[in-house]
Amino acid sequence: MNSSGGNTRGIRRGLTRRAMARVAAGGGGTLALALSAACGGARAGEQGKKGATTVAASGTISVGLWGSAFSDQVDGKVIAAFHNRQDKVKVDVLKYQGNTFTALTTLIAGGTPPDTGLVDGYYVRSLIKQSGAIDLTARIQRDGIKKDDYVEAWFDEFLYKGKYYNFPNMRGGNAAMFYNKNLIEKMGAKLPKEGWTMDEWLQIAQTTTRDIKGLGPNQGGFDPGTATFGTERPGLWWPFLWVNGAELVDLDKNVCTLDSAAAVSSLQFVQDLVHKHKVARNAFQGVPGGADLFIQGRLATWWNWFTDIPRLRQEIKDFEWDVVVTPVGSTRKQTGLYKGNGQTIPTGSKNPDAAWEYMKFLGSYDSMLIYGMEGRFIPGLKKANQDPQYVKSGLPPRNMSVFADPRIKTLPLMPEYAQIESEIWNPNLNKIWNNEATPKEVASEIARLTNDVIRNREKY
Repeated sequence: MNSSGGNTRGIRRGLTRRAMARVAAGGGGTLALALSAACGGARAGEQGKKGATTVAASGTISVGLWGSAFSDQVDGKVIAAFHNRQDKVKVDVLKYQGNTFTALTTLIAGGTPPDTGLVDGYYVRSLIKQSGAIDLTARIQRDGIKKDDYVEAWFDEFLYKGKYYNFPNMRGGNAAMFYNKNLIEKMGAKLPKEGWTMDEWLQIAQTTTRDIKGLGPNQGGFDPGTATFGTERPGLWWPFLWVNGAELVDLDKNVCTLDSAAAVSSLQFVQDLVHKHKVARNAFQGVPGGADLFIQGRLATWWNWFTDIPRLRQEIKDFEWDVVVTPVGSTRKQTGLYKGNGQTIPTGSKNPDAAWEYMKFLGSYDSMLIYGMEGRFIPGLKKANQDPQYVKSGLPPRNMSVFADPRIKTLPLMPEYAQIESEIWNPNLNKIWNNEATPKEVASEIARLTNDVIRNREKY
């Protein structure tokens, strides 16, 4: 992808220097904005010929995205396939980083939004309530788009008060436990499999956590700087409560339930991974992330999204890896996590008709098969989701069906989620992760503060 050349006029019309300065100075941390023309010769996975598809709009549109160099390659292939299918609509990329939700809402407030912008699934209802996204229901009905053709729960994640603000949730995905098969077998632990338990996860982690001298974490002289760890503290912590029957919020009663006995014991388990058993590091600040440790062969198990697969495929050369479902807890039932990111048409889009044409392509078989085969996102279109090219590609991970497992839950879909997460849950949970307080102490405070926010919230 070319960061300086190409046709960037569609973005430059909206992004004045003053507007970019406002975004760079916006709340939620430093925001770096990079403009790039999404071309660059990425042709793998394309189908059809240029001009083969008739579109009802024209012009250059800006597409707001985030990601890494690895995901940029995949997005580039999809954009190139769209350009190859028609010649009326050109796509430029506006890549926002840092606090991506703040970046997008700041651009909208400044009157310079992208024509279509990626939004994290658990923030979209906050965006809608701020009048930041356009209702797409009439367009979906007009163009004969059928929900039955898609995974229903994924299609409906951006449904709010009976209206759709996204089509489709093309960047959906489940999380799963990635594992280093060679490392686990070498250390004499049992490989994880369907139906494995939280205790078995701990056993694997305890068996595989060793430093370069072979010392375990509770032995004198253990050097964490040279260690291979059994696991990583899950930043995506919600399912490790669900498997024990705990909930985050009771949406019917507008009550936070993170202070329940099941929730407290689950949070205690995660805290103990780091501070009692010492089989995980309290990562995320100043240390290599889980992807880096896993690629280096220094992490036996790692719970994460589907979306890191392109990088893992490119960089892991010397060990075999695969994925397995989330371990079960006291309920003895499998419960995974689904969350999506989807393109919306922000309020103030300069070319919503052309943006819609691109969004329809993102929901197509061609686009979704590219994302699935490249290991970037799980296709929400059933035809692509079940295509042997995707399901049985021969590339790792082999247990690809895990990512389409229907035994999943979503996060509380409420406009207040963004505020609760950033202002209440994250800062207070850090006290647990950093061993500054007990889960019971923290959970009680979290519930009290959350209830103050949601007690009188609107139900829908």
